[in-house]
Amino acid sequence: MHHTGGVICSALGLRAHAALLSVCGLVLVLCAGGDRPVWSLPAQVLLMRHGHKDPSATSYNLSPAGFQRAIALASVIPACFGAPTQITTYALDDETSKNARSYQTAVPLGVASGVNIRIDRTSLQDSRRSGEQMLRDPSLQGGLLVLFWEHRQLPLLAAGLGWSGMPPITENDFDTIYRLTYQEDSSTPFVSRYSQAALLDGSQPCSALVPHAHP
Repeated sequence: MHHTGGVICSALGLRAHAALLSVCGLVLVLCAGGDRPVWSLPAQVLLMRHGHKDPSATSYNLSPAGFQRAIALASVIPACFGAPTQITTYALDDETSKNARSYQTAVPLGVASGVNIRIDRTSLQDSRRSGEQMLRDPSLQGGLLVLFWEHRQLPLLAAGLGWSGMPPITENDFDTIYRLTYQEDSSTPFVSRYSQAALLDGSQPCSALVPHAHP
């Protein structure tokens, strides 16, 4: 009987141990499935539309003014926000060049910074998912992610990056930069708005701008 009792106690002990492991596993699953992993959040993300286009043009290229602005941004972005960790653009069609403007806008910054430009293929189907994947990328931890995008898809991208309140970009707005900054304990960003023209002419000093409250 003593031996049988020992077997029963051992069995009960194993069951209790298994139950404890199940609870621990559940806790780990809940932690992993909660808010986006804090350890992979970038310090800041810059969101902007591609450079100016000529509405009367038949090509998918930037206008000369748009290309000149892209060249200027290659200097002002590092000066105001630091060196980019990654530069990513909305996907273009490699046969027709449709949506090429986002990539063209990024080229001067890529050349100036020495950072390769990444083309996000997911953006053609789901820009929100693109943003969610970026926040889960450990290579961006604590870095600066610069994004050049198709304007109608920018609010979806912002939602994936944790900002669901981004207003639509108007047809004639080629000037706005949104800066998203992240705290270590939250994937909901603080948002600041910048004017490219004002940064370039010094009327809006980047050193004076700080993130405001959660949108």
